Amino acid sequence: MGRQAKGMDAVNWISIVVAALAALCLYLASPHQALWPAALARRYFLRWLSAPLATGAIAAAVRDYGLWCGMCIALSGFMTALVVLPYADAWLRRRGSRTPAKPGARHVG
Repeated sequence: MGRQAKGMDAVNWISIVVAALAALCLYLASPHQALWPAALARRYFLRWLSAPLATGAIAAAVRDYGLWCGMCIALSGFMTALVVLPYADAWLRRRGSRTPAKPGARHVG
Protein backbone atom coordinates (compact mmCIF):
# COMPACT_ATOMS: atom_id res chain seq x y z
CA MET A 1 0.00 0.00 0.00
CA GLY A 2 2.92 2.37 0.60
CA ARG A 3 3.86 2.85 -3.05
CA GLN A 4 0.31 3.13 -4.26
CA ALA A 5 -0.62 5.60 -1.52
CA LYS A 6 2.32 7.83 -2.46
CA GLY A 7 1.29 7.75 -6.12
CA MET A 8 -2.27 8.63 -5.23
CA ASP A 9 -1.02 11.45 -3.02
CA ALA A 10 0.86 12.88 -6.01
CA VAL A 11 -2.32 12.76 -8.11
CA ASN A 12 -4.11 14.54 -5.28
CA TRP A 13 -1.65 17.45 -5.33
CA ILE A 14 -1.43 17.54 -9.11
CA SER A 15 -5.19 17.88 -9.44
CA ILE A 16 -5.27 20.59 -6.77
CA VAL A 17 -2.52 22.57 -8.55
CA VAL A 18 -4.13 22.18 -11.98
CA ALA A 19 -7.49 23.29 -10.55
CA ALA A 20 -5.77 26.29 -8.96
CA LEU A 21 -4.27 27.14 -12.37
CA ALA A 22 -7.79 27.05 -13.84
CA ALA A 23 -8.92 29.48 -11.14
CA LEU A 24 -5.91 31.69 -11.86
CA CYS A 25 -6.86 31.80 -15.54
CA LEU A 26 -10.38 32.90 -14.60
CA TYR A 27 -9.09 35.52 -12.19
CA LEU A 28 -6.62 36.95 -14.69
CA ALA A 29 -9.47 37.31 -17.21
CA SER A 30 -11.37 39.51 -14.74
CA PRO A 31 -11.30 43.27 -15.35
CA HIS A 32 -10.89 43.82 -11.59
CA GLN A 33 -7.50 42.14 -11.32
CA ALA A 34 -4.19 43.97 -11.20
CA LEU A 35 -1.81 41.01 -10.78
CA TRP A 36 -0.96 40.97 -14.47
CA PRO A 37 -2.58 43.81 -16.44
CA ALA A 38 -1.35 42.44 -19.77
CA ALA A 39 -3.57 39.39 -19.25
CA LEU A 40 -6.65 41.48 -20.03
CA ALA A 41 -5.64 41.42 -23.69
CA ARG A 42 -5.83 37.61 -23.55
CA ARG A 43 -8.97 37.35 -21.41
CA TYR A 44 -10.96 35.27 -23.92
CA PHE A 45 -8.15 32.73 -24.22
CA LEU A 46 -7.74 32.60 -20.44
CA ARG A 47 -11.46 31.98 -19.95
CA TRP A 48 -11.33 29.22 -22.54
CA LEU A 49 -8.19 27.69 -20.99
CA SER A 50 -9.79 27.46 -17.55
CA ALA A 51 -12.39 24.94 -18.75
CA PRO A 52 -10.00 22.18 -19.93
CA LEU A 53 -7.74 22.76 -16.91
CA ALA A 54 -10.64 22.35 -14.48
CA THR A 55 -11.96 19.35 -16.39
CA GLY A 56 -8.52 17.71 -16.41
CA ALA A 57 -8.08 18.30 -12.69
CA ILE A 58 -11.44 16.73 -11.94
CA ALA A 59 -10.81 13.81 -14.32
CA ALA A 60 -7.41 13.06 -12.76
CA ALA A 61 -8.81 13.06 -9.24
CA VAL A 62 -11.93 11.07 -10.16
CA ARG A 63 -9.82 8.38 -11.81
CA ASP A 64 -7.96 7.57 -8.58
CA TYR A 65 -10.43 8.55 -5.86
CA GLY A 66 -13.89 8.00 -7.29
CA LEU A 67 -16.52 10.47 -8.44
CA TRP A 68 -17.51 12.44 -5.36
CA CYS A 69 -14.18 12.34 -3.56
CA GLY A 70 -12.30 13.32 -6.72
CA MET A 71 -14.67 16.19 -7.43
CA CYS A 72 -14.27 17.45 -3.86
CA ILE A 73 -10.47 17.30 -4.11
CA ALA A 74 -10.27 19.18 -7.41
CA LEU A 75 -12.97 21.71 -6.63
CA SER A 76 -11.49 22.47 -3.22
CA GLY A 77 -8.26 23.55 -4.92
CA PHE A 78 -10.27 25.57 -7.43
CA MET A 79 -12.37 27.33 -4.79
CA THR A 80 -9.40 27.98 -2.49
CA ALA A 81 -7.55 29.73 -5.30
CA LEU A 82 -10.64 31.76 -6.18
CA VAL A 83 -10.81 32.99 -2.59
CA VAL A 84 -7.08 33.64 -2.11
CA LEU A 85 -6.32 35.44 -5.40
CA PRO A 86 -8.39 38.61 -4.76
CA TYR A 87 -6.88 38.95 -1.29
CA ALA A 88 -3.36 38.52 -2.68
CA ASP A 89 -4.12 41.09 -5.37
CA ALA A 90 -5.45 43.59 -2.83
CA TRP A 91 -2.45 43.03 -0.56
CA LEU A 92 -0.03 43.62 -3.42
CA ARG A 93 -1.92 46.76 -4.49
CA ARG A 94 -1.86 48.09 -0.94
CA ARG A 95 1.90 47.60 -0.81
CA GLY A 96 2.11 49.68 -4.00
CA SER A 97 4.15 47.12 -5.87
CA ARG A 98 1.61 46.61 -8.65
CA THR A 99 -0.30 48.85 -11.01
CA PRO A 100 -3.95 49.60 -10.25
CA ALA A 101 -6.81 47.92 -12.06
CA LYS A 102 -7.90 49.08 -15.49
CA PRO A 103 -9.45 52.57 -15.39
CA GLY A 104 -13.20 52.44 -15.69
CA ALA A 105 -13.47 48.98 -14.17
CA ARG A 106 -16.25 48.89 -11.64
CA HIS A 107 -15.15 48.40 -8.06
CA VAL A 108 -16.99 45.77 -6.07
CA GLY A 109 -17.41 46.37 -2.36
